[in-house]
Amino acid sequence: MARLHDKVAIVTGAASGIGERTARLFAEEGARVVAADINEPHAGVLAVRADVADPASVEELVATTKERFGRIDVLAHFAGITNDGRAEKMTLVQWDAVLRVNLTGTFLIAQAVVREMSAQGGGSIVLASSRSYLGNFGQANYAASKGGVVSLTRTLALEFGRYKVRVNALAPGFIETPMTAVLSEKLRAKAIEGTPLRRAGKPEDVAQAALFLASDESAFITGIVLAVDGGRTTGTAPA
Repeated sequence: MARLHDKVAIVTGAASGIGERTARLFAEEGARVVAADINEPHAGVLAVRADVADPASVEELVATTKERFGRIDVLAHFAGITNDGRAEKMTLVQWDAVLRVNLTGTFLIAQAVVREMSAQGGGSIVLASSRSYLGNFGQANYAASKGGVVSLTRTLALEFGRYKVRVNALAPGFIETPMTAVLSEKLRAKAIEGTPLRRAGKPEDVAQAALFLASDESAFITGIVLAVDGGRTTGTAPA
């Protein structure tokens, strides 16, 4: 039987990259997928334009899902942005934009979904952190936002475990997505060189990890941050 048979799953950031691949994989595994993105998503049974940084938009997304399917079993939240710069030159506009989408947006969508899951007797939430939460040159805003996601994940897991709502996070490393496609060949080569598995990750790698955390196969796992980074968190590979 498909691993998400008959489950209702919201996947954000579903217009491209990791979110899109996750939405398609969840559908292949039997889920009724609501694909959400600020741009027009193309995957899923139901595609919804949604801005996770806007409380009204988030509430509308949840209400639309409930109206169509009656419940929410899974949230896989991949919506996020970057706006890089060295800390001494970073503007408050850059800082606020990234924190609002990546951290406040994560809180808003998790809060809205967890209310529904608690009332219905359980569910699984998979949030997107990043290996950058450990610190990354030129990404003070992004790293701070993803570190906040780690703390939020652990706190929600503690608060909502009694309602059988599991909350976990993924921390991808260097993944081939539209977000990383803008990097120079020099930076790309450096990232791969420092990865023990000696390759860039693919959206499929992260989607498969999200599938595991969304499915009943991880029924006794909550509050973890799973690195999907080819071993980079363990250390830098030798030259």
